Amino acid sequence: MRADHDTGYKQLFSHPEMMRDLLRAFMPQPWAQALELAAFERVNASYVGGAGVQRHDDMVWRLQVGGECVYVYLLLEFQSYDDRWMALRMQVYVGLLYQDLVKQGKLGRRGKLPPVLPVVLYAGGRPWRASRSVSGLALVPPEGLELLQPEQQYLLIDQNRSAVSASGRNLVAALFGLQHSRSRQACSHLVNLLTEWLMEERNQLLRDSLSSWISRTMQHKLGRTHGADRKGKAMKAEVLEDKEFDSWEECLYDLLVNHKELLREDARKLWISKGLEEGRAEGIKSGLEEGREQGREEGRKQAARDLLRRLLARRAVEVPPEWVRRIGEADEAELERWLEQLYDGVPPSELFSASTSDD
Repeated sequence: MRADHDTGYKQLFSHPEMMRDLLRAFMPQPWAQALELAAFERVNASYVGGAGVQRHDDMVWRLQVGGECVYVYLLLEFQSYDDRWMALRMQVYVGLLYQDLVKQGKLGRRGKLPPVLPVVLYAGGRPWRASRSVSGLALVPPEGLELLQPEQQYLLIDQNRSAVSASGRNLVAALFGLQHSRSRQACSHLVNLLTEWLMEERNQLLRDSLSSWISRTMQHKLGRTHGADRKGKAMKAEVLEDKEFDSWEECLYDLLVNHKELLREDARKLWISKGLEEGRAEGIKSGLEEGREQGREEGRKQAARDLLRRLLARRAVEVPPEWVRRIGEADEAELERWLEQLYDGVPPSELFSASTSDD
């Protein structure tokens, strides 16, 4: 599940709208609140260390702030436990980023390094307890050495415990709020808000990414939580009748299947047609009742195929018959890999030619 969740979040935060709203939600400083989409540029996130070992960072954005470039390093972590050495890892990653900038000559005024904002986006179930600075990982130094010790820090965003308001038309705040919701009223309100703002953004790729992520997350969660047990017992009907749900995925599923009248018309069209159409939702329900894992897997693969085809179409790419065949025959892991590479900027021709050579 971590790999699926990781890939889905990389897709979401490959959009400048999501990065802009993430910073606006968690950075109250005026420069962050004033950021426009034109200020964001995604840059290479792979470097080669001194020993020739290639390191792949999760995501790096360059921001134009007040005439200078501020590098935002976004490290996506979706473990069920915190990482004790995260501050040390951040220090290594920031050092590699700086080395790469020096090598390419991409420095700031007077040949100086640009400032960096390291961010850890955490989605684990338990509270994050790891030190947020390298100094917290080290012993107290002898007198006189205090100022000579490394002091890398990072901004932690714990999406399961961060209290941010969705009233400011912020996509990230609304998405995090949706993940906290457990009632039909809260869930329907946030889904309607998300739909309204996404329609205003006029970004079809972002709508596809968000609806696809929600679709896959729901299928994973519902399949794992309410699949029929080993004795073949079906999911109890009263689960869908409760006003308070165990998870936001259950709540949204209930809205889409049983209470569509609580959603705006454009919300129903967006969230049901993009991978959550009634037929597939009923298929999930049937799969839950009958415990058919194969049906759930096929639903996830079909959602991935649909998103891949839409992404290729948005790039005005003519899809040859051989690609159509490969997409139709690919397993879930290969589809996820193609999607991730496509979001990382790999040209479709290289993506499919590499796949062919690997066979």
